[in-house]
Amino acid sequence: MDLKLFNEDYLPLLNFVISLSGLISLVLLIIQYKRDNKWQKLQSSYNFIGIGEELSLQERLYDVYVRLGIYSFPETCKPMSADDVFKIAHDMEATLVTNMFLNHLQNLSIAYSFGLVDEKVFSEIHYGRIRWWHTILEPYIAQRRIDYHNPRIWHEFVALAVSNHKASA
Repeated sequence: MDLKLFNEDYLPLLNFVISLSGLISLVLLIIQYKRDNKWQKLQSSYNFIGIGEELSLQERLYDVYVRLGIYSFPETCKPMSADDVFKIAHDMEATLVTNMFLNHLQNLSIAYSFGLVDEKVFSEIHYGRIRWWHTILEPYIAQRRIDYHNPRIWHEFVALAVSNHKASA
């Protein structure tokens, strides 16, 4: 076999096999990346209700609201009154705890909007309570936007709460 025969008969086949193996490797790399990305979304701490820190924050919120006489049990999903908003705004602990809780909900909403969480898991765990808390805290948010001269504060939380969000089936 001479070099000319090799170049004409075998080299194109060899080039094809090498190119095909490179293409297959690239496809497998993309598939692995997508699997890893889905796994990262499922592993995100925003997917699951934090039993420790979030529970503690919500308990503090309830305690402060009960102390101020603005939140009663059993819970009802209705907007706070103007008097309730005034009481929170004039109590430093209530303001701090409410703002921390809203910041937590804002962080959840941002994680969702940037695709850092699995949409189906988020919908099942968080979306209902985001809408619930938005209904309750909407008057507080509106007043604090005025007080803080910041019309975009907690914007992602509000935008997600009022959207017609639906998880893809």
